[in-house]
Amino acid sequence: MTPLRLFLLPGNLVSDALHIADPESRTMLRSLVNMLVWNFIGVLAVLPFV
Repeated sequence: MTPLRLFLLPGNLVSDALHIADPESRTMLRSLVNMLVWNFIGVLAVLPFV
């Protein structure tokens, strides 16, 4: 699996689970989910250092 596919994986899984086929809607949802997931992981990674 390429790093790009791994980065987009959370959004793709949610889009597939919701059966979204429209490319524009899929892109919007994938962007939202990926931002939420990766920001959450980033905050958890930095939190012990604060």
